[in-house]
Amino acid sequence: MNDRSISIDKMNNFIKKLVGFSVGPVIGAMITFITIPLTTHFINPSEYGKASIFLLLQTIVGTFLYLGVDQAYTREYHSIQNKKHLFQNAILIPLMLAFLIFIVILLFLSDISLLLFGDEKFKIATILFGIMIIVMVVERFILLSLRMQEKALEYSLLTILTKLSILIFTLIFIFLLRRDFLAIVYSAIIGQLLADLYLIIRYRTLFKYKEFSINKKLLKRMVLFGLPILIATSISSLLNSLDRLALRAWSDFYEIGIFTATLKIAGVLSIIQLSFTSFWTPTAYRWYDQKKDIKYFKLVSDGILLCMSLIFMFIVGFKDLIVYILSPEYSDARYIVAFLCLQPIIYTVSETTSLGIVFSRKTYLSIWVGVVAVVPNFIINLLLVPKLGALGAAIATSVSYICFFIARTYFSSKNGMSFSVVNHYIVLTILFFTAIANAYLQSYLTLTNSLIFVILIILQASTIKKIFDLYKSEKFKVKNKEKISV
Repeated sequence: MNDRSISIDKMNNFIKKLVGFSVGPVIGAMITFITIPLTTHFINPSEYGKASIFLLLQTIVGTFLYLGVDQAYTREYHSIQNKKHLFQNAILIPLMLAFLIFIVILLFLSDISLLLFGDEKFKIATILFGIMIIVMVVERFILLSLRMQEKALEYSLLTILTKLSILIFTLIFIFLLRRDFLAIVYSAIIGQLLADLYLIIRYRTLFKYKEFSINKKLLKRMVLFGLPILIATSISSLLNSLDRLALRAWSDFYEIGIFTATLKIAGVLSIIQLSFTSFWTPTAYRWYDQKKDIKYFKLVSDGILLCMSLIFMFIVGFKDLIVYILSPEYSDARYIVAFLCLQPIIYTVSETTSLGIVFSRKTYLSIWVGVVAVVPNFIINLLLVPKLGALGAAIATSVSYICFFIARTYFSSKNGMSFSVVNHYIVLTILFFTAIANAYLQSYLTLTNSLIFVILIILQASTIKKIFDLYKSEKFKVKNKEKISV
């Protein structure tokens, strides 16, 4: 077999794995997109807000629970021969913490019920929440094991199973049992528990106690590796949670419901983010190793900025459809959707301007990036949420992600990946003021959006020309090769 055949086989294998791992998130996002209007059409914003606080706290607890050991597990996976021994040691501390949290929940059941649901009478739901935390840990490490074995399709199918299980129970509760926030809570808990129960039974050999032994050196190494990641992840989690925590502290459940429902719609953009980063991360590393000219990195950055800004304007132009999807009770979503769409858009663009951080291996800079974003987030939430509710939280989120972009780009430029991003700042500023216009302008809004669209095209005309020229150049090369081969 010649080198070209080997290269083609490697490429085909890479594409298969990429598609395999992408199937789960894409179909999962589609299931989520179906679930949103089903719940918002039958459950009012206040009830939806109560449920969202429950789901938010589940995410926050999960962030701290793993202590970064989940990331250490993936780091150690290929360097340790006995995979089952590694799995059992890695899951040990997070599982112990999960059981400890469950005991605390049982001891302070009324207080935690009040914190989760605003009422101490929902004790059964709170106990189920504690059980769900335990099985979440098990699910996390089983799925990580599948990922590290590169069982892409199996990983995706199991991810889809969990989402589908939650959707089925959502339908059962809404159409047959009840239409309040507990319908979302119970369907999320029961759906998750059943899917995870299947995982535990299917992969029960990973938990064989007779083969278990504690490896103190390995545990210490994983904890030391994981703690800095825990700090960065915690800051990131705080950045993504402050908006709803602020609404819980200084507003009401109606505003939380409006905000969360809109956030889930905007979150569909994360499919684009995932698809791009799946392709871009390995490509960027390969280009760096090949010492590719920085102009190619800039072209990709300019190209993704163009794409994301046009997607933003498309969403803004059709934002009234979101109200139709969610239901009339969520009509206030039209005022905040543009702000919340900035979050995945800015993050995706920042993936092309922050490469200097990872290339230089100075990942600790991500902690400072998080701090730079969290501080304005907290201050703006404090100032605006009591007055503006969900709109204030949405403004805080968008401003903090602009700060996130600035910090990421700055640290990257100081560590070997410096190219002009003036146009990036101009375009992002325009997008932010477009979000403000769509929140406050009632008349001439269509004209305003059309004018902004034209301005964005003019500002990025050189990028369009470069992409078009590159396309023509590549097409010309292909034609020449075909002529030569003939």
